[in-house]
Amino acid sequence: FANMSHTLPPPPPPPVPPTPPALPSRQASAAEQDLHVRINITGEECEWAWEYPELQLGCYRSRVCQFEAPKRCQYYSVDSIIQEGPTCGLTALSMLLGGQPTAEDLLKDALAQEYTLNGEIFSGQFMYELTRKYLQGRGACQLHEGHLNCHKVKELLNVGGCLLVPYDTDVNHAPCLKSGHTAHWALIVGFLVDKNDTYYVLARHGKTRYLAVWPLESLSNSNANLVEFAQPKGYISSEFVVPSGGISGSLGLNERSILVNGLPQQVVHVR
Repeated sequence: FANMSHTLPPPPPPPVPPTPPALPSRQASAAEQDLHVRINITGEECEWAWEYPELQLGCYRSRVCQFEAPKRCQYYSVDSIIQEGPTCGLTALSMLLGGQPTAEDLLKDALAQEYTLNGEIFSGQFMYELTRKYLQGRGACQLHEGHLNCHKVKELLNVGGCLLVPYDTDVNHAPCLKSGHTAHWALIVGFLVDKNDTYYVLARHGKTRYLAVWPLESLSNSNANLVEFAQPKGYISSEFVVPSGGISGSLGLNERSILVNGLPQQVVHVR
């Protein structure tokens, strides 16, 4: 018989293994997803907060709890909103309300109420009235008169409250003492207590997307030094609404803040 060769066809490739199910993980907030920088933290600095990128970056930038976890830490994960024009107070209020209404919508109302001309809010009373109006059904608020570094404010934060606070902002947006010449509004969304029992607040405001970490005492001192209106930079020829008695008066900003509680959002308990 003649030699005959028969080449068998190659075997079919093995089936593709099924994709393993994803492991459950904490859902990052929109604010965390929107950070446009890479967190480049060397060594073990703020390693305790690695599950909370915005908090980890805030503590790293402020050199808070670098190598040891705090005793307590909790906050609301609130999406940041960048302000347009001198609308820091209205932007902070919009952040508190989850972006609805927008700062633009709040500005229209504030203009109609004659609280502002350009978006500025130099009155704690005006801010309280706006907050109370738009917070209906979402929580409760109170106009606080006095120092921020007190038991009342700490207890509010401990039970999951927030604050709207005017203060003097430095070049890095941290609280400073400039007699009210750089007055700005921030939304306090949580707190942190370090190993030395220093009490810090976690803040959002309209000039940055980063979560800020400030000593409560520094914010309190800044809030208490708001005594004199100064024409904001970039608005030399603009007119602004300053309440009767100035920013140091009973309708002004000095030692004024808005306490908010009963919000429906879930508090993030870190420690």
